[in-house]
Amino acid sequence: MERKSVWFVIPVLVFSGILMYLIGWNLYYSFTDWSIIHPSWKFVGFETYAEVIFSTTFKLSFLHSIEISAFMVAAGNLMGLLLAGLLFSIKSNSYRIGLMSIFVYPLAISMAANGLIFLWLFNPMIGINPILGKLHLPQPSWLTQDTLYSIMLVMLWAYSGLSMLFYLASFMNIDRSIIEAAYIDGASYFKIFWKILVPNSMNGFIVSTALLFLFSFRVFTLPYILTGTPISYYAETLLTYQYFLFGSSYFAQSAVVNTIVVIIALAVVVPYAMLGMKRWVYGQ
Repeated sequence: MERKSVWFVIPVLVFSGILMYLIGWNLYYSFTDWSIIHPSWKFVGFETYAEVIFSTTFKLSFLHSIEISAFMVAAGNLMGLLLAGLLFSIKSNSYRIGLMSIFVYPLAISMAANGLIFLWLFNPMIGINPILGKLHLPQPSWLTQDTLYSIMLVMLWAYSGLSMLFYLASFMNIDRSIIEAAYIDGASYFKIFWKILVPNSMNGFIVSTALLFLFSFRVFTLPYILTGTPISYYAETLLTYQYFLFGSSYFAQSAVVNTIVVIIALAVVVPYAMLGMKRWVYGQ
């Protein structure tokens, strides 16, 4: 049995080794000045880090990434929690599954396809704005000044179903006798949701928050498609900035941005992974 288990571990070790090598390679070149200006690169320590971190473009892209991530963690968890509560209230499994498939469907579409769909919807001439105009409602500048908010809305539409799945799984693991006893005592579903379901949804919250942050913090495709450029004053993120630097042959600067993204991702993933192991593996 142990010998068979080794065969499952080998692929993990191989791909982990490749990943660690690439991360190490990127980290090494982030301490150089390798760029189109310095093709014969040399080791410069944290000089490139200071150049990138104190640049106006990096500060702007970092701020945008944090704003998108904060919105997705807050709004994505709230939307996932409400949708899971809605599905849990449905008694018929067939109706629940049918409705669930509608909420989960955006996950089956690539973010590139989502971007193209909403690029048409946000078009000021043929999209949502003509309808809003006929209703005498404000017409946002979806693809210019308000592009950042457009990205948030599309990502919320795309990933709220993922959050919903984890919350619904947490609800399904609650002892049914507790809920049935609450019903017998005359409690409304809203009260059951607030007093029983929400307090027992911590497992869903842990996984949902980690994934929502990672997906939103490293967003690239959506801002690139909606703006048509990797560098935009209204919607530039860390990964689009990194892509711009690499495409402009500023390889060391691009490696610096990559390293910062990896460090921030690890700072989020590792504590959540340890918390998850503590709760699910050790039962603490």
